[in-house]
Amino acid sequence: MPDEVELKTQAGHELLPKDRTILDREFMEFRPFGLDEKGHTIRDLSGMNIKAVVVYLEKSQSLAGGVSAGTQAVEELCQLLNQRIKDPVYHVTPKLLKNAWNSYSYEFTAYLYEFCERLSGNPQLVFQGGMEKASSVMQVLARPFSLAQIYGMFPYFGNKFASGSVKFRVVEVTPTSATLAMKFSGRTLRQFGPYRRRCAHLMCQAAQGIMAAVPVRVHGLPPATLTDLSCIANDDEWCQWTIRWQTERQGTWRDRMWQMAAGQGEERRPYSHEQPQVVRAKGTAGDREREIAQIRALTGATPVQRHVKWSLSGALAGLILAVGFRVMNPVASLGEVILLGLTPMLMAGILINRNLRLESQQREALIQEQITFVESRHEELREAYLAQELTRVELRRKVVQLTALQRAGLLFSSTLDREALMQKVLEALTSDLQYDRAMISFFDPVRQVVMDTRVLGVSPEIQAFVRAREIPVTDPMSPEGIVLLQGQPLLVGDAQAVWDRLHPLNQRFALLTQTKAWVAVPLKVKDRVLGSLMVDRIQAHSLTQDDLELMMTVAHQVAIALDNASAYEQIEDLNMGLEVKVRERTFELEQADRLLSQFLSLVSHELKTPLTSIKGFLQNLLDGLTGPLNEKQERYLSRMLDNSDRLIRMIEALLDRTRIQSGRLDLVPGEIELGHCVADALEQLRLLAQAKQQTLEAVTPSAPLMVWADRDRLIQIVTNLAQNAVKFTPEGGSTIVTVRQENQTLAGVSVRDTGPGIPAEFLDQIFDPFFRAKQVRSGIKGLGLGLSIVRTLVELQGGTITARSEPGQGAELSFTIPLLPTIGLPRGSASVEAPRILIVENDPEIRQFLQDRLRAMGYRVQSALDGVQAVEVMRGERFQGMILNVGIPSRDGMDVLRQIRTWDQQVPIVMVAESDAKESAVSAIGMGAQAYMLKPFDVDELQRVADYWFRTFERPSSESAGESSLPGSVR
Repeated sequence: MPDEVELKTQAGHELLPKDRTILDREFMEFRPFGLDEKGHTIRDLSGMNIKAVVVYLEKSQSLAGGVSAGTQAVEELCQLLNQRIKDPVYHVTPKLLKNAWNSYSYEFTAYLYEFCERLSGNPQLVFQGGMEKASSVMQVLARPFSLAQIYGMFPYFGNKFASGSVKFRVVEVTPTSATLAMKFSGRTLRQFGPYRRRCAHLMCQAAQGIMAAVPVRVHGLPPATLTDLSCIANDDEWCQWTIRWQTERQGTWRDRMWQMAAGQGEERRPYSHEQPQVVRAKGTAGDREREIAQIRALTGATPVQRHVKWSLSGALAGLILAVGFRVMNPVASLGEVILLGLTPMLMAGILINRNLRLESQQREALIQEQITFVESRHEELREAYLAQELTRVELRRKVVQLTALQRAGLLFSSTLDREALMQKVLEALTSDLQYDRAMISFFDPVRQVVMDTRVLGVSPEIQAFVRAREIPVTDPMSPEGIVLLQGQPLLVGDAQAVWDRLHPLNQRFALLTQTKAWVAVPLKVKDRVLGSLMVDRIQAHSLTQDDLELMMTVAHQVAIALDNASAYEQIEDLNMGLEVKVRERTFELEQADRLLSQFLSLVSHELKTPLTSIKGFLQNLLDGLTGPLNEKQERYLSRMLDNSDRLIRMIEALLDRTRIQSGRLDLVPGEIELGHCVADALEQLRLLAQAKQQTLEAVTPSAPLMVWADRDRLIQIVTNLAQNAVKFTPEGGSTIVTVRQENQTLAGVSVRDTGPGIPAEFLDQIFDPFFRAKQVRSGIKGLGLGLSIVRTLVELQGGTITARSEPGQGAELSFTIPLLPTIGLPRGSASVEAPRILIVENDPEIRQFLQDRLRAMGYRVQSALDGVQAVEVMRGERFQGMILNVGIPSRDGMDVLRQIRTWDQQVPIVMVAESDAKESAVSAIGMGAQAYMLKPFDVDELQRVADYWFRTFERPSSESAGESSLPGSVR
């Protein structure tokens, strides 16, 4: 009944003509060996058949082109077969194909036969390869039988090499001919599909080759001749042939008597001929002698000799009896004498026949016992090998699956983009795990619908259909509900089993894709079902529990990756919203800061006018212009004058802070001898130090120390630091200001006092605006802006400031300032080791000026015309400096600066701006630029800037240089 169902199924196929081969099928649809879709061991065809054809292919190619040609042909055969096997677990090797213990599917065999014919160019190769098929065990077992008996056992031998996949029938057997029939099972025809005619023709060719070679292989006779009576390739139900062979040559009676007397027969010489389709029996002479000895042992040579002795003894006894009777009775007739003489011989014959009959029965029983033992042993060995091969295949499958899982895990974790992740998941399932199709669907638990489905392995039209559909899921017992509502995995071996419970849209998808079996598993994260993951195949029962377990593992990884991608998208959305709010809030704060700066500037200017008159009137009073003052009045007026000075200093500090924030604090750098500048600043504080009975001392180097700085601001820095030291040092203390050279590029100034010191927890905060450590220095009043302004002035001039203190040991504040560059510069063309500078300037004349001048200074120069090009060049190459115009097109200089600093904080960047864009240039310092130049700038300023920032000698660290000015810049 199953075969009838299979045949009815095949009847639905449109059979193709015999010139259409199975190679038109891109990939094999059935497993080539191992277990089939239902978990049964594949035994369609013995490996003996495959080995015979492969060996014959190798031999024929070796004869034509040498041994290497034969080996190469077999290797190419394996490559061609592996290209048609989707699952790499089943890829074959020459060693595997030459192993006679294997078993293969008929589909695989058809592919192999077709490739062998193409590689050899010989359309008779399958027939001739079939004649090569010869099992030494089967030859030995068959030799005691005649050819008629052997062909009569055709079904027996056929089932040995094609178990269950072919039906065999003996129609008629005569001493010189036999009519045999063969018919393929429904499962075999299903493997052939629409290519049944061509595949059946190839299988018949192989079977005919085997049948024709039986006389040659077993009895050394000429090959048999075959006549086709019918063939499945011609749409007949059976393949039927008439086989004719030559009878064995009969010797003379003298030969037979001699053989009986000698106990052995003359060894039959194998048939020799020149026909190309016949192949001589393989094996050495020793092998043949051993086989003959086995046959002799079975036929019993020693009893034959005994029978001869009995015959001779009977003849001798008859002769003696006849002679004696004649002597004793001379009148007896000759007939009586002969009859009496034959009596012992007849009795001996009767005994011999009886003995032969008993020996024949024993011999037949022994042969049958040996055949049964050999067959059972052969089957045991074959079963053991097949089990071993199956284990090997399963191990290879597990290794492939584990490798694919490991690679898939790396792929899934390598991206947080949801679309890219889903594409990688589907590609991994179809390419690495060899499923026909893979599909991801998402589930909306609120609406209870399946939506946004992605599928790989189908046409674009089907992809669009699947993507657009929405399937309601309300029944928890439906296939969709089991996965999405219950959260349970589902294995469907045959779509027909659940067809009535499928949603109509899923039924349509199954029809479009010819899906017969599938595995669907939920994508779950913390008991929350995100959707489902499904893989399918076009053969029923082609998926197993192992596939279900594998997909559960994959689904777990995919669910986590999708959840991470979703969380990342949410974070990105929140970040975008947060960035908008931050920009809005920043704009509001900047607006408020500008208003505050304007207010402070206005108020400070308005206060300075009345304070000037107040201070003047107080000085007039103290100088006695209005008359003499008593001691108390003079003391009050002096205190009022001190407070007015303090108020003026506070107003100046507020003005400086406002200028710094608004970018209007102008620096006028020049060449300054640092020691003289520090001495001038300290002279202004001598009276203050003397009033507190303190020592104020300056330590300067003997050689002049030239720096590049704004003199007024440098004096302001030193004065502020020294004044703080004097103010916070008690009476009788000391303040020492030391000037020194730090390194090749920097000079340093340190101010150390003997006051109470600064607590360690405040050292990082004393340079912040409006910070005052009141609990330590409660006797000193102020706004807390002095050190903040000092730090800004130091950093704007390319230096850094630090503070050190030990409680009770005083404090030391130190700052650095750039030295005037004195290093000689190379001129003319730049060497390959010269610093590379990138000029980003859209004005061609200014760009040409900068290129020519920098090359003359010994630099290697490269240009970019806009911001986009500048970013691309900086990402791909390495530079020692960059001159960047604020107003370049495509992407302005500020945006380019911001982007470059995301991956490179070290390369020095000098901004170039128009004179009216000074505020933007100053803002660039806070974003990571080292300096700026305002147009128009001269050659000397350009040289100072380049020599300071772009040469490879030591310069300030990136932290300190990040907001620093540089020689030649104007702030």
